Amino acid sequence: MRHSRFVPGIATFIRFLGFFLLLVSTCPAKAGDGVGPSCNDPRVKDCLCRSVRRKRHHFRHWVWSGIFPVEGGFIPDPHYICSEDGILPGPVNELVADQESRYAIVDVNPFFNDRSSEVLLLLKRHDEVFEYSLNFPKHKDVRAIWVEPEPPPALLFPYKTGLALLVNFSGPAKGAYVLRLPLKTKTHLELSGIGTPEFAEIVEAFRSVAQDRRTKDEFCKGTYSFVVFYEKYSGPCDGHVHDSTETEKKFAEFWLEK
Repeated sequence: MRHSRFVPGIATFIRFLGFFLLLVSTCPAKAGDGVGPSCNDPRVKDCLCRSVRRKRHHFRHWVWSGIFPVEGGFIPDPHYICSEDGILPGPVNELVADQESRYAIVDVNPFFNDRSSEVLLLLKRHDEVFEYSLNFPKHKDVRAIWVEPEPPPALLFPYKTGLALLVNFSGPAKGAYVLRLPLKTKTHLELSGIGTPEFAEIVEAFRSVAQDRRTKDEFCKGTYSFVVFYEKYSGPCDGHVHDSTETEKKFAEFWLEK
């Protein structure tokens, strides 16, 4: 069988293309190549989400979004999903000595579901933004933000001489994180999962601060899971009507896990 005279040319082109891709993929990202997310609301000029920066990787992931090859494209590395900025309750503001402090939750690379995926807590005190990486079981499809924009799926309250962050993330990342004071940026926090002795200790401490009107308002006006948490561990929320639906039962079971 006679070989096509175009085969050697094609083979040379493929080798050249492979060498070029390998060369580009091993090039380190430049200082100006770090990319950050944009605010969900373009009218907001200083949302906390803008402070996040991660190095751009050209060929670390090849994940397609959409219907291949008709529509969609490769998901960029990095990519982000951001919550709205949240206002911290009064007792937390007093501890961090800033009455206008804010916080937000950011998913980094959630669609890759690997070790590049992160959930960040951003906390702004005066003009400085502190970034905490919230550790969770890797490769378990943990997500914090599902819809943009939405309030942070986490609430902060005083705990001992620091702060506790109660989180309601999807996947095996439900529980609380402890922030020591003074605040420190670029810090990793370990999850105290539901049912652990550490979580029980945080819950017990919550009871001592839950009757503060500002803390109570923060929980009772939050999403339904935080209302259920408050009523399970502290007492009824004013004006909350129980309808005993299946949805309410599931939320209650969320905080009853052992």
